[in-house]
Amino acid sequence: MKNKLNFKIVGSGPTGLLLSIVLSKFDCNIFLTDLLTKDRLVDKDKTYAITHSTRKILSKFRLWEKLEPYLFGFDSLSISDSVTSAMTNLSINDLDDDISSAENIGWVVKHSDLTKVFFQEIDNYENIFFMTPQRLLRKKILFDYQFLSSGANSLDKKLFNFVDIKKSYNQSCLTFKVSLRGNCEKRAYEIFRKEGPLALLPLEKNLYQVIWTSSTSKAIERLNSDKNFLLDNLSTILPDEFKLDQIIGEFNIFPVSLSLNLPVFNFKKLVFVGDAFHTFHPVGGQGLNSCWRDVNTIFDLFNENIAINKSHLTLFKFKYFSSRILDIIITIFITDLLISIFANRNFFLFPIRKFSFLLLNNFPFIRKLVLNQMTKSLIYTRIK
Repeated sequence: MKNKLNFKIVGSGPTGLLLSIVLSKFDCNIFLTDLLTKDRLVDKDKTYAITHSTRKILSKFRLWEKLEPYLFGFDSLSISDSVTSAMTNLSINDLDDDISSAENIGWVVKHSDLTKVFFQEIDNYENIFFMTPQRLLRKKILFDYQFLSSGANSLDKKLFNFVDIKKSYNQSCLTFKVSLRGNCEKRAYEIFRKEGPLALLPLEKNLYQVIWTSSTSKAIERLNSDKNFLLDNLSTILPDEFKLDQIIGEFNIFPVSLSLNLPVFNFKKLVFVGDAFHTFHPVGGQGLNSCWRDVNTIFDLFNENIAINKSHLTLFKFKYFSSRILDIIITIFITDLLISIFANRNFFLFPIRKFSFLLLNNFPFIRKLVLNQMTKSLIYTRIK
């Protein structure tokens, strides 16, 4: 252990877990730490959309086949604008040839299933050590590098002198599961509304995850309302083919923000990863997928060297930032533009909204451009 580099990963969510697995491929010790126990880290009622770029990354690290039994694929995506009554349906026919064989536009996975698989994988590595911050502190280890993946609003970010660029949407997402009848069971939905988008992700037959964006005050009001009233309210928004039965499981609410953490030009050996590095509006489901693209970049930068040594780590943060910034800026631009145009009742934007759907419905190459940017991102061809 003494001859190996020691890496510390703060935060054991999906990003920190994948990062620990990826870094374990190198000759180093990985100390993964979190304030929560494994049971509490696993037991969260959340879901994630998985894109084709993420599928390729997980396949690269031999994790896709282990997660596959827990994934639910969707082969069509309905996008609608409730204000202008415009809509379009994207299908696997709109995918590029190199990914159409997967026969899904994307996948959905439950947080509990995902983290269980990752923790089981971690148990296979002798150089990954999961422990509490207190126990790790008592070991008095000198770390060669630290990776902070503890989230957008963690206390760890405030301990270091970094520049955080933020934009508040004054919105929050209310999430919960609903059982229903009469739906297209392998179709996901993105419904643009004046208060914010509402997404429906299929988890299994007749079970959907609702991701309902609105003002924070409205989201809190809905969180505290009667379930039957909430169902009635939701039924007026959903497509006609949906027949709601009941709300299943617990409610969750989380704030929506846009942020980008810029590195200070010093040589502190630490970087921010995932939501600690950047956050976007959840429209389009890019959050976790972009976090895992961070992890893939970290692996590729380390993998360029035959052996990682301390001299390689000195400039690592700058190489990492420059490698990720274009993908992050484009994702920020697209998600923010969608909200600026489609999440309001601005009369002057109606022609743009109508014209956007006209293009999608009449020009196949535009459908392909939009869908494949969402699911492949810029880095797809660079994942080896």
